[in-house]
Amino acid sequence: MRAPVLAVAALGAAALVAIAVARPAAATAPAPGGATAPVPAGTITFLSGEATRTAGGATAKLSVGSAVYQGDQVETLRRTRLELTLSDASVLRLGPLSKVELDAAAFGASADDRKVSAKLRVGNVWASVTKALGGEARFEVKTENAVAGVRGTTFRVDASQDKSVVVRVYSGTVAVAAGPLPRPDHAGAAADPAARPGKPGRQQVAGPQQVTREQWEKIVTGMMQVRVAADGSPSEPEKFALAEADEWETWNRQRDEAK
Repeated sequence: MRAPVLAVAALGAAALVAIAVARPAAATAPAPGGATAPVPAGTITFLSGEATRTAGGATAKLSVGSAVYQGDQVETLRRTRLELTLSDASVLRLGPLSKVELDAAAFGASADDRKVSAKLRVGNVWASVTKALGGEARFEVKTENAVAGVRGTTFRVDASQDKSVVVRVYSGTVAVAAGPLPRPDHAGAAADPAARPGKPGRQQVAGPQQVTREQWEKIVTGMMQVRVAADGSPSEPEKFALAEADEWETWNRQRDEAK
């Protein structure tokens, strides 16, 4: 059975659709002869080790200064760390043996035209999301059974081969749920048909119902984490401590503080 999809969203952000998300059109710029050329979604600003970019079936090695575009797949090899700085100054960092597909990267003027969505196939991603994305725009890191979507937040997603996921929030507050956010109104609530316009009517609320893996929701604040098992079962939010032995965490925090 397919594992349910988990969604993580900053409180107050727009609803996040975890399955079949529509992709905004890639940004383009005028090119010689009147044609349009794609605008880079971001640039490699740090690379230690080896990494590749795959687009249209062609694979090329990356280096500092390389451009990355919407639709690209970025993959790191062993003992590699990579930093991708996006056009809005948000940052995605990949650890060793990680694979990410940049599904969407749009930085338009309206909220509907501003979205970043990256699919983490396996490995580690650290995201430092700038508020410059603004408004109701969305920033998502998706895995096989999780979506982490935030604005102005620092978080980490670890996706294992068995599809289990750990979401750690270093700053900000996010809602973590198995499915789209925010939640719709109670399914059992029905407005009183006799209610007059402008005047609230009585509501009938359904009795207690069993919560399934597709319905749970957690609130996670800074320095808290949620673990999601391979079958989609979540843990309760729990505190975690910074670990000096965690080189990935230490390196990312140092990079964030230096910016």
